[in-house]
Amino acid sequence: MKTFLLGFAMVLLCTAFLYFQEDHDRFQRYDFRAKYAAEEAAAAAAQYIQNDQYAEGRMVFNQAEGIKAAEYMLKTHLSLDNQFKPIPGTYWLDQMSYKIEFFDESNTTFPKLYEHESNYFTMVITNPTVVITVNLGRPRYRAVFKNAPPVFRTAAHTWKER
Repeated sequence: MKTFLLGFAMVLLCTAFLYFQEDHDRFQRYDFRAKYAAEEAAAAAAQYIQNDQYAEGRMVFNQAEGIKAAEYMLKTHLSLDNQFKPIPGTYWLDQMSYKIEFFDESNTTFPKLYEHESNYFTMVITNPTVVITVNLGRPRYRAVFKNAPPVFRTAAHTWKER
């Protein structure tokens, strides 16, 4: 009986470890995808400029079109609907939100030290730049970390004209 109980306990322990390992590996895969989506959204937003300002030698972003492009990239790469809610069957649980900031020649003097409000992202901005922060919500864990904190991803894309 002692051998049976010890064997049963070992099977339970190994199963719990396997669940944790699988959840952790899946979280890392989707976290990497979220990083890629944030970088692509920042790059897409930085591609839209105001042509009349550019003709005068100033680099100014077209913020309305840039936001549309960033939203499209986030919806596409993270499988979101039009209200930024995850499509059923996807990894993330909560509605997502984002914050996008444009630093160009209309609102910034270069160089500028940018410190993100979370204090985890700091950079010196020397050229027109788009910074986007995506709040992904809670990840989908099965057992151990049921109440995991929300995940944030920040990315920046700099327009370098040389």
